[in-house]
Amino acid sequence: MKESKVSSKIIKSSTTQENVLRLLVFLLEAEKPVPMVSLQRLFGSGYESEQGKKRSIYRYLNIIEEKWNIELIRGDHYAIKKKAAFQAVELNSAEAQALYFSAADIIDPDIRLKTQAKLLRIYQERRKKEDLIPKRTLELMDWCEVHISKAKVKMQMRLKRYSSINSGVIADRLVVPIAFNLQNLEVYAYDLEDQNILKVFKLERMDGIEKLKEKAPKELKLDKLEIRRDPFGYLIQDKELIKLDLRMDIKAFILFTLNFSKLVPLIEKLEDSDNPMPYRIELELLRVDPLAGWLLGLLRHIEIVDSPAFKAELSKYFEQNVLSQLHTKLQ
Repeated sequence: MKESKVSSKIIKSSTTQENVLRLLVFLLEAEKPVPMVSLQRLFGSGYESEQGKKRSIYRYLNIIEEKWNIELIRGDHYAIKKKAAFQAVELNSAEAQALYFSAADIIDPDIRLKTQAKLLRIYQERRKKEDLIPKRTLELMDWCEVHISKAKVKMQMRLKRYSSINSGVIADRLVVPIAFNLQNLEVYAYDLEDQNILKVFKLERMDGIEKLKEKAPKELKLDKLEIRRDPFGYLIQDKELIKLDLRMDIKAFILFTLNFSKLVPLIEKLEDSDNPMPYRIELELLRVDPLAGWLLGLLRHIEIVDSPAFKAELSKYFEQNVLSQLHTKLQ
């Protein structure tokens, strides 16, 4: 990659900043490489000629690749080369600390002060969280991110002293992990000792993971495997999804953004000014439990529209996990 002519990574023009970030987000969310003509239509300035629009796009792409060191697929179509690095949305304490000191380069003193104050609070919260999580679990989380989530070649691994919740047996398990769910601390892996069935293994039920030298068996046909997950990271495979059309008032919207920040880009605001619940999000979910507790606490501030399957699963969740607990506690 050739050196950038400008050593600083700071873009002083706010318009250019906005355009480059919009382009970066678009490429990140695109399911496949995007042709230049589509980029020109979406991100070229309206008053520019077609050639001028193309030059602007090339300038934005060069900023992304040369100033920010983000590798791109370039040619007739454009895409981000390593999207896995962009999947995590929560900063750890080390990242928050690095950003805090980097924010000292912000030119506007008011924005610099507010940004550093927020980053300092994030650092404090993350550090406290990391101190409360057992060290072994933190190490396993980091290990799984590197050796499972970012691995290009799927390898055989041994789960050390895994405790099965069904049989109660504690034993090593020979598996081929294909995905790691950081939100739910789950490893999705083919169990090589049980007919190559795809299973969910909980991080808290294992003593550790050993990466073996053997690659995944060819009969698994992982080259043809399409890994699909729902918005909360659960592996879909051939399971049926539950549709949700959720409307929120301002209170529910603000609490949603705090609890489910990764889903905020999916929210739209309805144009009806008289609508008391103008914030809408449509989701296809594998399970209701990631949202259930939040929804049940805000029933006066949300509306579930045309989602019979979701309502049925939510009612079932309430009966099994809320009513049963209340009966137990009150006895």
